[in-house]
Amino acid sequence: MKAQERFYSLSKGVESLSKEEHGLFFDAMQTLGLRNEVKQAAVVLYLDFKSRPIGEYNADRKNLQIFLIASVSLAAKAMGDLRTDREFESKMFVRREKLLDAEERILRSFAVQDSIIPVPELVLRLTRRQIESMAEGFADRELVSSDEKEELVRRSYSHLDAAVEKGLAPKTSYRGRAAGVMLNAVRDLGLQISEMEIARAAGIDKKSMATSTNIIAALPKESKRLERKER
Repeated sequence: MKAQERFYSLSKGVESLSKEEHGLFFDAMQTLGLRNEVKQAAVVLYLDFKSRPIGEYNADRKNLQIFLIASVSLAAKAMGDLRTDREFESKMFVRREKLLDAEERILRSFAVQDSIIPVPELVLRLTRRQIESMAEGFADRELVSSDEKEELVRRSYSHLDAAVEKGLAPKTSYRGRAAGVMLNAVRDLGLQISEMEIARAAGIDKKSMATSTNIIAALPKESKRLERKER
């Protein structure tokens, strides 16, 4: 079954949303101008998260809104909708630190049970969308031209695919992945974008940036696929 179909096949639980939850989802969709398919996927992510032991963090409904917003953020990227982080945060009036924490908690819940979409595939989709979002942000700030933006995305994809083939673990933060491969792409292309600008665009700090870069740099020279063939 295709990943997108798997999202929809679980959307029958929408009726279990409370009136407040329905309202928050509707407001987010209207504010961001997202497709109904994204709402369906976001609802599935949110309900799936709430059903996990890790979802108990949402008990007493104190953190209801941030997890709803994080579900929308993840679903939009997973479904191929491009929104820059800055646009998302400003329109939804959410602090980046809280949004990132909620996203990571939702993604960690997938490690408990692979019920909606395989974790590696989800993380790959999210990383690709994050790369596109970061490149779009650089173009908006006129740090890169339109052509340079397109080449930056292509080169980052190439580095990402190579890292995954070499064994980059899906548990690595998708934002950290995006920052690490984009740093390599920026260096390849000789663009005037600093490490800190890349880290800020990915929504991570200097320490996380260094960690992600080191993880990618420490991957074996040959891909896991090639090693298996040689055996």
